[in-house]
Formats: sequence, C-alpha cells, structure tokens
Amino acid sequence: MKQTLAPLGPAMLLGALLTACADTNAPLPDPVEVLVVVNTRGNSLSIVPIDAPEAAVEVPLGGAGSEPVSLAALGAVALVPLGPGDAAAVVDLRRGQVSGFIPLPGSGATGAAMVDDSIAYVANPNLNTVSRINYVSGEIADVAVGPHPQGVIFARGRVFVLNGNLDTTRQPQGESWLTVIDPAINALAEGIDSIALSGPGNAVSAAVGGDGSLYVVLAGGTLEEQGRLSIVDPVERIELASFSGLGREAGQVATDGATRVFVSSVAEGLLAFDTDSNEVVRGAGEGVPVPNNTGVAVDTRGLVYAIEAGGCGGPGRGFAHVLTGDLAEELRRLPLGRCPAAALTVQIPPE
Repeated sequence: MKQTLAPLGPAMLLGALLTACADTNAPLPDPVEVLVVVNTRGNSLSIVPIDAPEAAVEVPLGGAGSEPVSLAALGAVALVPLGPGDAAAVVDLRRGQVSGFIPLPGSGATGAAMVDDSIAYVANPNLNTVSRINYVSGEIADVAVGPHPQGVIFARGRVFVLNGNLDTTRQPQGESWLTVIDPAINALAEGIDSIALSGPGNAVSAAVGGDGSLYVVLAGGTLEEQGRLSIVDPVERIELASFSGLGREAGQVATDGATRVFVSSVAEGLLAFDTDSNEVVRGAGEGVPVPNNTGVAVDTRGLVYAIEAGGCGGPGRGFAHVLTGDLAEELRRLPLGRCPAAALTVQIPPE
C-alpha cells in the first residue's frame, strides 16, 4: 500500500546551529547533537541542541486524537507514532517541522525503530502487526506478530518486536516474547524467529548495550512490583539472563554504550544496571528521585537525561534532569512540553 506524504506548515528553524552555510573549501562542520523528546499531552516534539539548549524548539505534531509516547530517529529525521491518532509523523529535525504523515488506520501506533535512511518499522498494538514504512515514499507493508506489540528495535540486521501480550485492560496475560523480522524481505527471519522472555510480560522498551546485547524492560502489571530486565543475544536469538528489582511501572531503557543501562520508572525514579557486575545497582527503593520519570536518554559524552513528566493532567510542563553518568550530580534542568515521555539523543549531520 502506498500513501502520499503530505507536507505540513511553515518551516521552523533551529537557528544557525543547523542552517548556517559553511565555506565550500572548509571541512564539513561537526554534527549537532540534540535531545529529542515526545510530549504526550502537548502532542509535540521537543528538539533541544545539547550544546545550546536555549535554541530548543517545540514542534506541533498534529493528527486528531494523537497522544504520542514513543519515537525513533536517525540523522535528521524523527518518526513519531501517534498512538490513538493511528498514524506516524515524519519530522525534519533540521528545520524543526513535520514533513508528512503516514496513516496507519486502526493501529494505535506505539513504538518505532529506524532501519536506514528510508525504512522504519512501527508497532501496531491494536492490530497485532508491525508496519514496514518507507518514510520517504510513504509505502507501507505489514507483518503479523504477537499480541499487543508496543516496541521495536533494530540490531544486527534484524528487527526485534516487543510483544507486550496485554489484555483489553492493558494488563499482562502471560509472558512476553520478541518476534524477529528480516527487514530485507519483510518477513519472519529464517531460523529462530521468536525469543521467549522470562517474567511477568508487558515488554515495553529495549536498547542495545555496549556489549551488543539487547536489554529489554518488562514492566509487568501496573500495580505490581514485577519489573525485570532481560538480556538477549541478538545473534544467537536467546535470552541470556533476567534480573528482577525494577519495581513498579518501569519504562524506557537507554545505555551509555559502555557498562551502564538506565531505566526510567514513574514509581521508582531513575534506575541503573551494571553490565560488568551483572547487577541492578539502583533498583526499587534506590532510584534517583526524579518524579514521574517517564523517559531516559544518554548523549555521546555520557550525560544522562531523565525525563520528569510533571502534572500530565494540567497545563504544566515537564523537564529533563541532566545528570552525570554516575548519577551523582544533577547539572541542570531543561524545560520541555506538556507531559513529556520517551526521549533519545541523535546527531544531525551537516547539510
């Protein structure tokens, strides 16, 4: 199926950081690293240059009924699934504007991963499918997966889909697992195409660690202290280990590319796992006290951005708490939009 990408609205510039022309004989300027955060109640995307946060912009996403909670980005493009808006917004990070929509009717689109400079995958929890999207041409093709997929990650040439296995009340009805897709053929991968995950179900987020393993957060039931972290070998396609101790309402996971894995938790604050010692070093009851911590990201310098959603029921805005990599010190807070959720950092190359 092919959909037309509809350009929207006037461009919003991120200032000279991203738009200045360089001397044609000079070396290309360095990429600009930005923090990108989706704001659920604001239905917007915050783009914050790491070295110049005063140049931040908030991009309206549009789409009727949209409440985005997830995103993916590569280079100068972000893809934001719009949840009940049943679409994904394509955002030009250089110009700070939505460049088009990908309609995904009935999907409840949640969770995305970029494969390359034209292909991405979006999970459709209402349909038990994922959509392979060409976000340049608008072409879409679906693959059936498990119940309530709500996360996607690309690693080692394969797409791994997080099947939350939730019932109609959004509570786990059994264990979660990963479905493995070969994006080259947009079908289940040859060999092992399903990876069982220990624990309570409700797999919500995954990240690639510095050791190449996948670190998968399983939140369990909303009111239960069931949060776990699974370690998965993406080559052998097996679960290597599973660790308890994440408490209630564990959410997004991010890594520093070395030995630390960070997990956001609405109930527990910011949690941490050490891949050298294979232990939860900041678990339930010991999290960094970030209220309503809905997301986490790490930049190339190892600084950690813990997202505080604020009061999502009112007009107030959230913040990113900027922490040192050892979580010992908070350096500053960056203002975001209404009810911010998932976050990531990305390097935008020069034009």
